[in-house]
Amino acid sequence: MSMRAPVSEIFYSVQGEGIFCGVRQLFIRFSGCNLECWYCDTTYNDKCVDYVSNREVENPVDLGYIQGIIDSSQRIHSISLTGGEPLIHAEFISELEKTRMFYLESNMTLPKKARMLKHLDIVAGDLKVREAVKGDYEEIYERTVRTYRILRDSKRRTTFSKIVLPSRFDVEDILTRAQDIKDYVRCFVLQPVFGSDVQNILKLQEKMLEFKDTRVIPQTHKYMGVR
Repeated sequence: MSMRAPVSEIFYSVQGEGIFCGVRQLFIRFSGCNLECWYCDTTYNDKCVDYVSNREVENPVDLGYIQGIIDSSQRIHSISLTGGEPLIHAEFISELEKTRMFYLESNMTLPKKARMLKHLDIVAGDLKVREAVKGDYEEIYERTVRTYRILRDSKRRTTFSKIVLPSRFDVEDILTRAQDIKDYVRCFVLQPVFGSDVQNILKLQEKMLEFKDTRVIPQTHKYMGVR
């Protein structure tokens, strides 16, 4: 029997976050997440909405169905495996044949699952700030460091860290956490929560530049009004 996974939607768009902002991608948005972040804007559907084929597909979706859409995609930079949290479905992703570049968007808190994925070209990983998540932050952070160590930047893979920042945050705490993973990433991206004041973020960037390339990049797809 073919593997299946819950997928909320499939669509073409431009990447709106991080250092590959503006490239055209096929987005495979998986359902479900292991964290609760107060700013999360992900919606979940009982059925998979396939905007590529203009149809709805029963969940969970068959591996062959996803593979077929990946294989037939033209004039795209990469496949965005996003969510939710796609690492929940690492077994499913590991069975996909990489006929296009694979771009993982992850909260980086599932190290055991991360070990299953050897064929990723780009990892856009989160570094969650204390103010963003519910639960035991130190435990979440420990798993984050382990995941970055597994999916670290290398000659064959580009890994960068995205830090989503609310209006208020602890600068010194973020500096300490970022320095713990700086050797595992190509660079850091400071991403304001949509609509937030960026002045404090610019100050944080100045301090982080002392030890790693750090860029301020908002969610550009929200300004453009696209998915």
